[in-house]
Amino acid sequence: MRILVVGNNVAGTNFAKALRDADQEADIRIFTEETRPYYPRPKLIDFVAGEIDESAMQFYPTEWYDKNLITLVLDSKVDKIDRGAKKVQVNDEWIDYDKLVLANGSSAFVPPLKGLPKKRVFSLRTLDDAILIREAAANAKSVVMIGGGLLGLEGARALATGFPGLKITVLEYAEHLLMRQLDHEGAQILQKWIEKLGTTVMTKAETEEILGDDEVAGVKLKDGRAIECDMVVVSAGARPNLGLAKDAGLNVNRGIVVDPSLKTSDPDIYAIGDVAEFDGIVWGMIPPALEEARIAAKKVGGLDTPDYAGTVPSNTLKVMGLDLTSIGKVRSEHETPDAGFEEIRAKTEDGGIYKKFVIRDGKMIGAIILGTKQGVPKISKLIKDGAPIGELRDKLSDPGFAP
Repeated sequence: MRILVVGNNVAGTNFAKALRDADQEADIRIFTEETRPYYPRPKLIDFVAGEIDESAMQFYPTEWYDKNLITLVLDSKVDKIDRGAKKVQVNDEWIDYDKLVLANGSSAFVPPLKGLPKKRVFSLRTLDDAILIREAAANAKSVVMIGGGLLGLEGARALATGFPGLKITVLEYAEHLLMRQLDHEGAQILQKWIEKLGTTVMTKAETEEILGDDEVAGVKLKDGRAIECDMVVVSAGARPNLGLAKDAGLNVNRGIVVDPSLKTSDPDIYAIGDVAEFDGIVWGMIPPALEEARIAAKKVGGLDTPDYAGTVPSNTLKVMGLDLTSIGKVRSEHETPDAGFEEIRAKTEDGGIYKKFVIRDGKMIGAIILGTKQGVPKISKLIKDGAPIGELRDKLSDPGFAP
């Protein structure tokens, strides 16, 4: 059986690994437009910060692919899918498949701002991007990060770490930072922490224009304010790479629509990772990509395994050096008043630790834990298992309590 995988990212590579574990005989081939074997994208931040070099980026040694009989074809774009003939076109060559797995990820989204394109305006999605950003930052005096999401904030930290003295301003168009992971109170605590480290944060700051001639000289906001800078990094999210699937006539909405087996509208084609849409959701996160890869591999390998049922969104990470865990539904304030939500908050006097727990029907469905990692594994398990919180409820308002 020949399995072709489009994309060598976290989803595609982990699918290939899991399939090889399940099937020792399958002919597994990965095609990617990248010129390097798989590297975890979170490591791009460490690279920009100067904490690791290029040699430390690669996740598996080159011989790992040979040892696992996985053929990795670099610098190779899959241009077309012929579903009837069960073939794909790669660099003018047609290659047949028994099963095809689309794991071709997403691309950085750059809004259609006035004044683009210009030199010294970047996005951070690949190692090549990271190399260009480091080269520019070495000669820059001030940089504007457009976007206050996880990538924007971590990009700001990386530049502050790798290039001391560089003036950094983060622009977030929404009312507060990390809209997906934090509520307003938690975001305020995070913003104060970031500003204490020397980075300027501007919220409700929507960019209208990139100023300058050939090279960037500043950023103009829609309210008329202007910020001088000689470098811009756009972190406005990513968009799934859907062109290949659309051209092949697959069912595509916000992503490639898949069923609980991760199959697309064509039973011989699967989709996982950033391009996959399940139950109306395109996750664009690492935990769902890993889960989808494992399940799809077992399905393709003919093993009995539970269907995919969606993923409880969970992030545990450091943002600008501050521990942050965000699990499940954390923004119940957007629900209707009669939705049955209860919120329990806890905060230390100095504001160094902030917690919020979202309860519905006696069960915890979401949590924010900022400034500490204590108790995170048990809270995470409680949410994912959907277990009643029972007597735990009375202790949640204590910021020092860790189950």
